[in-house]
Amino acid sequence: MTSSTTFSSAAKFSEIRGDFTRLTEEIGWCVVSTVDTKERPRSRILHVNWEVDDRRPIGWIGTGRSPVKTAHLARNPYVSCTYWTPAQDVVYADCRASWVDDRAGKQHVWEVIAAEAGRKGFDPYLVWKGGIDDPNFDPLCLEPWRIQVTLQDLAHGEIIGSSRVWHSKGIS
Repeated sequence: MTSSTTFSSAAKFSEIRGDFTRLTEEIGWCVVSTVDTKERPRSRILHVNWEVDDRRPIGWIGTGRSPVKTAHLARNPYVSCTYWTPAQDVVYADCRASWVDDRAGKQHVWEVIAAEAGRKGFDPYLVWKGGIDDPNFDPLCLEPWRIQVTLQDLAHGEIIGSSRVWHSKGIS
């Protein structure tokens, strides 16, 4: 078995947009990790709805303010999202997370979630019966500062991959 991975930097998000979008949509659910008040990682499975243009993606998570998630993000607003396929294709999105509190923002997140849910046969009202007014609908906004897309070619027993990394300007 041969193993070789090449790493490159993507100056523009548009250089990795296609693979980022394809993989995050195909995989759907990702591992989202936060850091607790004692600097220990904690992971959970969440679904991020990505709005993507050529400049950068913005992630939206329909979720609630659990005491653990709230405490973690209050102490450290950075999260890491990991998508993985059995073929070893991986997307890492390291982001700054913030709660969406205003009604217009919640409405926008609801529309993004509802549009994807409609394509995938899911009804968000099953989770949040009151829609944007549901007391458990507290969405998060994810602003990536770093995204890495790693593709593997495992055909014929070879591990040959490419890993491309994009960094946002202005988010640190």
